[in-house]
Amino acid sequence: MLAPVLALITLLAWAVASPVGSSPDDDFHLTSIWCASPSSAQYCQQDGATGERVVPKSLAKPACYAFDAKKSAACQSDLTFVATPDTPSTRGNYAGGYPVVYYATMGLFAGNDIVASALWMRVLNILLFVGLGTALYLLLPVHRRPALVWSWVLTTVPLGLFVLSSNNPSAWTMTGIGMGWIALLGYFETTGRRRIALGSLFALSALMAAGARSDGAIYIVLAVVAVGILTFEKSKRWMRSAILPAAVAALSMVFFRSSRSFESLTTGLPDQNLPHDFLGLVVYNLFEGPSLWTGIFGDKWGLGWLDTSMPAVVWLGGVACFVGVGFVAAGRMDWRKLSVVLGGVLALWLLPTVILVAAGQTVGSNMQPRYLLPLIVMFAGILLLSVRGRPVLLTRMQVLLVAATLSVTQLIALS
Repeated sequence: MLAPVLALITLLAWAVASPVGSSPDDDFHLTSIWCASPSSAQYCQQDGATGERVVPKSLAKPACYAFDAKKSAACQSDLTFVATPDTPSTRGNYAGGYPVVYYATMGLFAGNDIVASALWMRVLNILLFVGLGTALYLLLPVHRRPALVWSWVLTTVPLGLFVLSSNNPSAWTMTGIGMGWIALLGYFETTGRRRIALGSLFALSALMAAGARSDGAIYIVLAVVAVGILTFEKSKRWMRSAILPAAVAALSMVFFRSSRSFESLTTGLPDQNLPHDFLGLVVYNLFEGPSLWTGIFGDKWGLGWLDTSMPAVVWLGGVACFVGVGFVAAGRMDWRKLSVVLGGVLALWLLPTVILVAAGQTVGSNMQPRYLLPLIVMFAGILLLSVRGRPVLLTRMQVLLVAATLSVTQLIALS
């Protein structure tokens, strides 16, 4: 049981290494958290004349270093980080563009000391991740445990570690999807109390994913479909078991609609026809789309506000480990697993392409690797599933090589 302790230490190191406001759009997310606090009247006041919110400056403008790789967080020295409302801001979840569960939960930890509060929120996110992962490992059938572990090991350096230990709601979506799909798989494959516990963990994971980001609701539906394909059988037991994921998927879509995600997706899209070079836009996004995948390993896309670039050795090591283990896992396939893996690749490729083409934009505009990271974690785990009792086996030397490579790249990324 040393692994959860090591994971906790690693993530806590990432949590304290980043200043307040370090993750993308933290001015929006931190303001939304304090305005969702039970004491919101103290921290978040509405300006009757303009309709804006008046919030602490250290929430409205915490990332004075954003977009400037040469600028450190020392520029925050003029911020007091005391939650005294003094700065007008239109940036926040005031109109319900995001689901409210994440903000309301984090709001319970919002206090007058902004730095301490933000750090405690990060600790909560880390504890949820480590706690869910440990519980799943103990509850899952033994032959499913390697897929759980490897899916996270291979996909979280460095972007995943940064997101999981941040104040960004993507931390919940990533945890919820990455844990939820395999909890659902275990739910279908077990009985008794273990089955009830796994079903409960799936429901909790889905609540986290869909309650943090609207795309989390879509990913939950995809997870339900994927696990349904992997486990389907013509039996009354399976049909009864399917009631839970069907209900959770339906509830997730309620979250999606209640957060006005469809409207926010279409708002701002060009009213005119798409650019005349429609085919060129499609081809460009299809060809550049995989950069969003390699972006989770630090290639092209920086951490923070996309301004903290990683040395090439970081992304090269991550991609090499993922591809190497993936080729080994490809030797364990049946038609169900193959169909889900291929479907996952299509989803990861076509989903950003469709969204970007519909918006008349190209890769690099609005679509970021962290949006796809939950799906990548899930489909990496599915790729690593054992088939008909035949596990995906790595030699001891291969395991040591992967562990050493990712340990070094993680250390370089953190430093």
